[in-house]
Amino acid sequence: MKCKNLSVLFIVLLFTVTLFACTKKDSQKSTTNEEKQKSIALEKKQQQAEKKKKEQEEKIRQNIRDFLQKGNYSGVVTVVKGNQTIFNEGVGFADIDKKTLNQPETTFPIGSVTKIFVSTSIMKLQEEGKLNIQDPISKYLPDFPNGQNIKLYHFLTHTSGIDRLHWQRGDTTPLKLVQEIERHPAKFQPGTRWDYLDANYIILGYVVEKVTGMSLHDYIKMNILDKVPMKETGFITHEHPVPYSSVSYFQNGDKTETTKYLSVYPLFGNGDIYTTASDLSKFDQALMDGKLISMDSVKEIITPSHFSTYGLGLYNKEGKVFSIGVLGGWYSFHAYYPDKTSIVILLNARSKTTDIEQVLAGIRPLVQTTNNPKEISKKSL
Repeated sequence: MKCKNLSVLFIVLLFTVTLFACTKKDSQKSTTNEEKQKSIALEKKQQQAEKKKKEQEEKIRQNIRDFLQKGNYSGVVTVVKGNQTIFNEGVGFADIDKKTLNQPETTFPIGSVTKIFVSTSIMKLQEEGKLNIQDPISKYLPDFPNGQNIKLYHFLTHTSGIDRLHWQRGDTTPLKLVQEIERHPAKFQPGTRWDYLDANYIILGYVVEKVTGMSLHDYIKMNILDKVPMKETGFITHEHPVPYSSVSYFQNGDKTETTKYLSVYPLFGNGDIYTTASDLSKFDQALMDGKLISMDSVKEIITPSHFSTYGLGLYNKEGKVFSIGVLGGWYSFHAYYPDKTSIVILLNARSKTTDIEQVLAGIRPLVQTTNNPKEISKKSL
C-alpha cells in the first residue's frame, strides 16, 4: 500500500515538474520573441531617424547651394558642427580662363586671417615660458621706440600706437620690415586707442622667430598645421609666390581685374597663409577645443581689449568669434559659434558692394540649432 502511494506521489511530482518546465520554456520563448520584436522595432526606429537626419542634412545643403548661386558668389563654403561636416562645396570659377570650377580642395590666400595663427603661436610660447604677453617689446627689440612702454599684448590687440609699415622694395626680410617700422614715431601712447595695423603682427611674427630660433613658417607648421592637421595649407613665399589654386577677381564697374601676383614680403606674419575652407574649419575646431593651446589661453584670445571687440587675433561680437581677410579679390571669413558650429567662407571674386558678412548672415540661419545664440565668453568655453 505504501509503495502504491509512493508511486502515485512520484507520478504527480514528475507531472508537476514537467508541467513547470514546459510552462517556463513557453514563457522564455514568449519573452525571447517579445525582445526580438522590440529589437526589430528599435532598429526600424533608428533607421527612420537616420533617414530623416540625412534628408534634413541634404535639405540644408541644397538651401546653402541655392543661396550661394542666387547671390552669384564665387568661392568655397564649409560648415562643420562639432566633428561633423554639414557642407563643403564650391561655387563659381576658381579660374575663369581655364574654366576651372571652385572645389572643396581649391586653395585661397586668407589675408589677415593669418593673424590668428601668429597669435596662437605667441600664446603657445607663453605657455612654454618662453615669453609673456605682458613683456615690453624692448625685451626682444632693444631699439624699438618707446619699447619699454609697449607690451606684446598691445601688438596683439592693435593698441600699440605704432605707425603702419611704409614698405620699401628693399624690405625683403622680417628684420628689414621691423627696422622700417622702427623708423617711424608712434602715433599715440600704447593702450589708449585701437588702431588695426598689419605692422603689429609683423612685429609679433619677428618675435616668434627671435624667441624660437626658427622661421615663423616652420614654427606654425610644426605647432599648428601638422597638429590639426591641415594638409592643404601652406605659405606664400618669394620662392613660391603662387602656391594657391584660385585666381583673384575684382569687379570694378564693367571691368574685371585679376590679382595674379602678391607682394610677398609685407605679408609676413599678417597675410601669407593659403588654405582650403575645410582646413580652416579644422583649425577653428582644434583651437576652440583646446587642442592647440590651453583653454585658458583660448579665453585670453577671445577677450577683447577695452577699446574694441577685437581680442588677440579674433573679434568677439554678436554671438561669434571671427576674423576677416582681404587680398585683392580674395575675401575670407571664418566664424565659430557657442554651439560648436564653424562656418568658413573663402571667396575669390568681389566688388565694392560685396559684403562677406551678409553671406555669413544668409548661411547661419540655415544651419542654426538655436534661436537664441549667446555671446562666446569664458563661461561658454
